Amino acid sequence: MKYIKFLITAIIFIGLAVWGYQKLQGNKKIIDDNAQIEAFVVQQIPVYTEKVSQATLSNKAEIVGTFEARKELSVIAETQGRITDLYVQEGQPVSKGQDIAKIDDSTIQAQLNIARASIEKATKDVERYQNLLKVGAISQTQYEEVELALGNQESNLAGIEQQLQYTTATSPMSGIVKDVLLEQGSFATPSKEIVTIVDISQLNMIVRLDEKEVVKVRKGKKVNITTEVYEDVIFTGTINQIAVQADASRKYEVQIQVANSRRHPLKAGMYGTALIPFSDDVDNEAMVIPRKSVVGSVMNPQVYIFMDGKAKLREIEVGENIDDKVIVLSGLTIGDEVITTGQINLEDGREVKAITTNTLANNQ
Repeated sequence: MKYIKFLITAIIFIGLAVWGYQKLQGNKKIIDDNAQIEAFVVQQIPVYTEKVSQATLSNKAEIVGTFEARKELSVIAETQGRITDLYVQEGQPVSKGQDIAKIDDSTIQAQLNIARASIEKATKDVERYQNLLKVGAISQTQYEEVELALGNQESNLAGIEQQLQYTTATSPMSGIVKDVLLEQGSFATPSKEIVTIVDISQLNMIVRLDEKEVVKVRKGKKVNITTEVYEDVIFTGTINQIAVQADASRKYEVQIQVANSRRHPLKAGMYGTALIPFSDDVDNEAMVIPRKSVVGSVMNPQVYIFMDGKAKLREIEVGENIDDKVIVLSGLTIGDEVITTGQINLEDGREVKAITTNTLANNQ
């Protein structure tokens, strides 16, 4: 009886072992089949491609800039005293030499009266001594001393009269009063600013160009300018100054002089867009590819091109960037298909399946 139980147990164990072996073999076959399918799929990596195209490069640049006053000067006090009269206000037009402010001159007027009285006395002394000299009552030296005293008094008078002129502050140029910095009743000291005057009959539009653009512009070139304020009006300016050194942001300041129009007046601080022509006014043709298609280093740029179902690595020479494109100087021809995505998984000669922009459009 024990023998029969042992035999039955052995048969069951052997049956389970056989069943397990067959099951494992079946799973192995499924795994092998899947591996073959994956290997087949990986052999052809799907990639996006785009054809090398030719683009027309505009030889002009649209740059946003700011209008500034052509000239800005301050009217300063040349003497000290309280401002008794202020003749202008902000926004008022003024002419060159026009009175701006009057500083208290009472002290100087008193000095002027004393100086005039001293001169009157010195003049009479000279006349009297001259008569005495003629009759020999005094020496030549005594007469010259009195004459010298008259000259000193006249010099003193001229100095006081000059100080009196300093009490009236005048405009150094024609323009518009931008800021009034001292009010009537304020105390002014020498070199203290009273008002600021700007000349906006001519404006300077300030734009900033990068190093690739600034080398292409020339002084004297005419520039068309548009503004948001006058959308249908095109202003004409002239490049009159180009910076010789870049600022902290590696930009070069370019000044464009613009005549201000009475019909369409511009103000300092407004924005405008300048269409700046480069030195060569002729538009050029160039071969371009997407920037994202370029692999390799800056010194050794490369691209993968799609050819005969494979990715071929090719060295190229590139120029400047234009938005999301890059100019190709050599290494490709018009119509070549460059691979734009998936390059990290590629190597030279790898089989790929190309998905072009045209293919995507047809599928949609």
